[in-house]
Amino acid sequence: MSGANNDVMVILPGVVVAATALVVFMADTLVGGRKWVLPWIAAAGLIVAAGVATAQWIDVGAIGSVWDFVSGSGSGLFGGGTAESGFASMVALDKFAYYCTLLFCVIGVLTIMLSDAYMKKRRDAMGEFYGLLLLVITGMIGMAISIDVIALFVAFELMSLPTYVLAGFIRGDERSGEAAIKYFINGAFSSAILLFGLALLYAATGQTNYASIAAGLNNLGADAQSGLVIVALVLVAVGFGFKIAAVPFHWWAPDVYEGAPTPVTAFMSVGIKAGAFVGFLKLFTVAVISAPEVWTAILTILAVLTMIVGNALALPQRNLKRMLAYSSIAHAGYILLGLIAVGAGNVSVGASGERVLDTSGSSAVLFYLGAYAFMNIGAFGILVWIRNRRAFRYTLDEVAGLARSMPWTAIAMTLFMLSLTGIPPLIGFWGKLYLFTAIVNAGMTWLAVLAVIMSAVSAYYYLRVVWYMYFREAPGVAPAGAGAAEAGAVQAGAVEAGATVAGAPVTVGAAGALETGAGAAAAEATLVADDAGPAVGSAAAVVIASLGVLVLGLYPSPLISAAQGALRVLLGG
Repeated sequence: MSGANNDVMVILPGVVVAATALVVFMADTLVGGRKWVLPWIAAAGLIVAAGVATAQWIDVGAIGSVWDFVSGSGSGLFGGGTAESGFASMVALDKFAYYCTLLFCVIGVLTIMLSDAYMKKRRDAMGEFYGLLLLVITGMIGMAISIDVIALFVAFELMSLPTYVLAGFIRGDERSGEAAIKYFINGAFSSAILLFGLALLYAATGQTNYASIAAGLNNLGADAQSGLVIVALVLVAVGFGFKIAAVPFHWWAPDVYEGAPTPVTAFMSVGIKAGAFVGFLKLFTVAVISAPEVWTAILTILAVLTMIVGNALALPQRNLKRMLAYSSIAHAGYILLGLIAVGAGNVSVGASGERVLDTSGSSAVLFYLGAYAFMNIGAFGILVWIRNRRAFRYTLDEVAGLARSMPWTAIAMTLFMLSLTGIPPLIGFWGKLYLFTAIVNAGMTWLAVLAVIMSAVSAYYYLRVVWYMYFREAPGVAPAGAGAAEAGAVQAGAVEAGATVAGAPVTVGAAGALETGAGAAAAEATLVADDAGPAVGSAAAVVIASLGVLVLGLYPSPLISAAQGALRVLLGG
């Protein structure tokens, strides 16, 4: 890796995304009623950023065939570029950054597609929405390229601050406002705790650069496990735990996920989690490589609590957004296994006497983040699609009979639920297998057994959604063979019971509940479809996610090769 090089090429993909955000903000004031161009500008900026990152690393001449490029078997995909650092060695352009940039751009494009119909109804705020989304992705890219704790914290804040606004983007909605406030308060605490931990790490080593911190801890010898270092790593892990919603720092997630706009919830569950994981994966495996015993023990406690509590609390949920929120917590526990495998795995000594950790756990994390992006964005995409088509409160009862009213939607949702469960041959199976194999190879078989048990527990709430779609009747629909009188018995009974309650008119809500007076009017306003027109973007996002889950499940080699290639520079492979 080269020395100090302030060439903007080192951070060019992030610069492209940030510049696109500014273009979106300015275009929003100029396009008038043609707001439909804004998502196209935002998506184009992400595609250009991905293209720039690809051009920086792919050696076209080294790719023997199109198949070599697609499969990742040729040397061109991860063998073309040379790792470079810049801006006083605070950021680095390497294979790890390239992989993460592509992943973040894909997540961003899918989120923009999901937001298409949703934002058409709120035309006056489209520019702010897409601009803020791009700024978050800029921060995520910054997390991936940072090799200095100062740059890491700046990127962490750039990723976090616009997300607080996006969580409360539905102005006038109490739940959305509550989500934003809760997320902001918890985020402020996590930032303060993280900064304190990084400051103590600097106090212990006198360095902010990752490699220099590693050298400083190595020079400390046995003192690398002193009280100061332990407290520093505990605080860093706590700040990290807040951002990925690891137990016991998870209480904000269900309320925020439920109250935020559904496209934002999808992005938070995948994008923010991926940005946090790649940033701290780099920190733990490069900067504190000399003290793996300390942070491995901390992360093991977090992983055990997160897998158990996340799955246990998902079981009784009947709101699908809250169920997926607790599911996201549980998956954070699974991903932590990869980090633990890095610290607990075999340690070799490099040519210069440095410690080199096993890369299988890190590559498993990168693979699973890619797999999880398709699975979870697809699942939330189905919720967005249903909401665009009819009144929908995201409850389990409302997807009953979906296989009859929206058969293709039910098939796609089934695909995502099976993949999240980890059933072969879908991509979720390979992701969990990769993680569980890494932790077994690290000598922590008991942790893998616990993860398998928790995956079996998750099958209940995932497959329950499938059961409702295929084997339960839709609300208000009588069982087969019932007469017309029976079919209308509930509604007729409501009318016969009295047209008013306490002088207020009675209506029947979409979930079958009786609503009165102003509450009924508010419910009616809430339960209209988000967009009467075709939601082409949402449909395209669901199709892409479905293909990703199925095709990469049947042939996972390209993603595995990319994840492994991204670690060769990071960990000396």
